[in-house]
Amino acid sequence: MPSIQVLRALAVYLVVLVHLTALAVMAGGPGEIFFFGNAGVDLFFVISGLIMVYTTSRRETRAGDFFAHRLSRVAPLYWLITIIVFAISVLSPSLLQSTRGDVVHLTKSLLFIPFQKDNGLVQPIVFVGWTLNYEMLFYAIFAASLFIKNPRLSACTTLGALVVLMLVHILLKPASIEADFFTQPILLEFAMGMALGLGLSYLPKELSTRWPLFLLTAIAVSAFVWTPMLGLGLDRAIIFGIPAFAIVFSAILLDRSTIKWPAALIFIGDASYAIYLTHFFVTQTVIKFAQKLQIENIGLLAALFIAALACVGLVGIAVHVMVEKPLTILARRLLGLSPKKPVRDILSPAIATNEPSRVQSPLQGH
Repeated sequence: MPSIQVLRALAVYLVVLVHLTALAVMAGGPGEIFFFGNAGVDLFFVISGLIMVYTTSRRETRAGDFFAHRLSRVAPLYWLITIIVFAISVLSPSLLQSTRGDVVHLTKSLLFIPFQKDNGLVQPIVFVGWTLNYEMLFYAIFAASLFIKNPRLSACTTLGALVVLMLVHILLKPASIEADFFTQPILLEFAMGMALGLGLSYLPKELSTRWPLFLLTAIAVSAFVWTPMLGLGLDRAIIFGIPAFAIVFSAILLDRSTIKWPAALIFIGDASYAIYLTHFFVTQTVIKFAQKLQIENIGLLAALFIAALACVGLVGIAVHVMVEKPLTILARRLLGLSPKKPVRDILSPAIATNEPSRVQSPLQGH
């Protein structure tokens, strides 16, 4: 599913745009110019739901093994960067904004427990890690459902649990920070991705044309950009989640057409998790540099903007290759996990028999 990897590359760079907004504002742009970039997170969530169904349907998976694999994939790099940021907050707090060297905050961040910072936002020490709190909740629910051996019933159980959590938020309006955070409607985006995964076997194995898919994608991308500007006051699960669903659906269909993506884009998708967890080091450094020098020339700011995008990718790829992958291998060895080997496609035989000739890339959830 190389198109999904390309989407992961797109998703992470959407987030990067949001964190480069200050440069655009310095060049005279409006403060909301990259607001649509927040949708990168929603894309990741829909993709995550899809990938979990896709991968577990291709092999017999025990609940404990599944959660251990997810933990070894997500936690090591996140924990390392959390400790680095915590050390900075202790040794040089002036470099940070709302993050402070609080041991309680460190502990909650490492355990994926949400808490409120001094700025009023519910974020861990590594501020982009708020999405990982949702990811880990989703993995825990999904793992628990795997005790049900029927894969479709198991997936439907997870879907039901996500809907129940949303209803708790709507009907009971929980007061605690943790309960309020873990019942937000954004959880439905995982359910959207899972629905796509459950429907894979009903899709045609091959498509002769891809232009209708490009049109569908263009409409969904336009919804990403323009819907928030309409001021409808709707939840992001609707504003961003539904277009994300449409885009991921288009990507699935594109993989069944004649599309061929550049290997470089697929590789950036592979490295998207490392890029996501490290990009703010680059973006904040570039912004502080521009602000200190009081750069006003639009040409120079544009050059800085492009340089920041390039550096974000280079740093993330380097961390992916030299840090993330070795840490993941080490974590899986420590947890006694063997390499994943497809056994049989339990859920959708159409996937197993549809072996495209283009470059393949392993799927890993964000």
